[in-house]
Amino acid sequence: PAPPPAAAPPPDVVEPPPAADPVAEARAHFERGLDLYRQGAWEAALAEFLASRQDYPTWSATSSAALCLQQLRRYDEALALFETLLGDFAQRLPPETRNAAQQAVVRLRGLVGTVDVADAEIGASIMVDGQHRGDYPLPAPLRVGAGSHVIRVYKDGFEPFETRVDVAGGQVVRILSRLQKLVESGRLRVTERNGKALDVLVDGYTVGKTPWDGPLSPGQHTVVLRGSGDLGTMPASVIIRRKQTTPLALFAEELSATLRIEPTPVCASVTVDGVALGSGIWEGRLSPGRHRIEVAAGGFVTAQREAVLARGARTVVSVPLERVQLGRPPGRFLVELDAGPAFLPSFGGAAAVQCTGSCSMGVGAGGLGAIHAGYELWSGFGFGVTTGYLQVHQTVAARRMSLQIQDSQPDSTGAADDALALRGFLAGGWAGLSLGDRHRFSVRLGAGALLGTVRDERTGTFTSASGMEFRLDPTVAQDPARFFVMTPEVRGGLRLGDHLEVTAGLAAAVLVRLKEPVWTNPPEGAYGRIDLDRGFFARFEQESLAGTVMVVIAPKIGMRYTF
Repeated sequence: PAPPPAAAPPPDVVEPPPAADPVAEARAHFERGLDLYRQGAWEAALAEFLASRQDYPTWSATSSAALCLQQLRRYDEALALFETLLGDFAQRLPPETRNAAQQAVVRLRGLVGTVDVADAEIGASIMVDGQHRGDYPLPAPLRVGAGSHVIRVYKDGFEPFETRVDVAGGQVVRILSRLQKLVESGRLRVTERNGKALDVLVDGYTVGKTPWDGPLSPGQHTVVLRGSGDLGTMPASVIIRRKQTTPLALFAEELSATLRIEPTPVCASVTVDGVALGSGIWEGRLSPGRHRIEVAAGGFVTAQREAVLARGARTVVSVPLERVQLGRPPGRFLVELDAGPAFLPSFGGAAAVQCTGSCSMGVGAGGLGAIHAGYELWSGFGFGVTTGYLQVHQTVAARRMSLQIQDSQPDSTGAADDALALRGFLAGGWAGLSLGDRHRFSVRLGAGALLGTVRDERTGTFTSASGMEFRLDPTVAQDPARFFVMTPEVRGGLRLGDHLEVTAGLAAAVLVRLKEPVWTNPPEGAYGRIDLDRGFFARFEQESLAGTVMVVIAPKIGMRYTF
């Protein structure tokens, strides 16, 4: 049901009380609560109003706390406070406040149901959604907000009773909670390492104080120690074995942060930092910092969250689970297009090896584009195929080398300039892992082949053995090349909707030579021009145009679409 309409808190006034320190504290808490209420910080405002009531109960703090509970949809607690307001402060309420409270009670009674626990053992502890609500027999049936709730009943020496109930507004649900005696059991002995006497909670039930020794059903249980103030222990998991005593020593510390986990459905199991905390809503004190939450239920997809808790703050984490759809595929198809500049430190080959002295070699540059298609599982693991195109150019200037010319003294030497280019098509497969939802981080590794050519356009100035200087006309050699390619890649993504995502990342292409591309002279040879009318035909020695391994680095941007 829709929440009741919001109401404004009462004016910033309290009844004039006697001058005393508790009254001043109550007023300070109340004023802080008003500021937080105006900001819409319902949780924090509620804590201040309740602290004000504890120091000095007033109708204004009571009414404000009830309004906060109403905003938080804790309708059963809001109803109880509004009824307290009308009962305890009836003579002091302004007429407009009394009228608003009466209207709220009528509305809230339509949003609150009742659970009647029957046939339990005398003295059994009763919990609703992780909160202790009293011991059996209760003085009155339990009020709960309309919806689903987890009811637990426990008594030492008996098997715990747990059930889920769905309660409609105004409905009374009766639960027969007959407890079964423990037939098989082990024992648990709990101590605090420094000998402190603290409350022992097993699976959420208070069973005694440390040192405590008692029977439990075999299996896994969760143990927590709680003391005054923030003193306590983080939840600990322990396994009880039949007819054995399991010792457990815990260290108490100040736990200054509070975490509340609200799973949907309410019967879902909750785990924090690997410790199972039971089913349904859980609230407890933890150390400040980062904590890992996992929520699971049969027929639903398990969800994981991270919560960063601040000192002195209460954090509420709602975890709605998605239903597992019958016949739902295990993943989804995807297609991704990305491109970017490509940089190559060196082609390798003879040009790089012989580039010494006054020779200079620039950084190779070009571009890399690819299309990836594949299938991604809901876990984030994906696989598929890739096709793309790579083109890189690099220049080597003033490389010293020799040239054979058609002359009575054929040897000549000089400086050659090489303009190298690699062009080719990529094809292969890939596998990767993506993490995150709206903001995604992905790693991918591809493997395949590059089929293309390496081209070298060579010019230069040479001097023959007879002292004749000539300039070489541009001469081109081109040879097929084949490489095995590995392409590791990392990238981040931002989802723009249910299907479209923009990405940016960094990829490397490691090219391992399979077929060596070599310099091959034209049939007639290269032409060395002395002047407009004279020249030589010349031939270079055959040499490698690419090294054994080349590494291309490519920052890329792209778009990803899932079906």
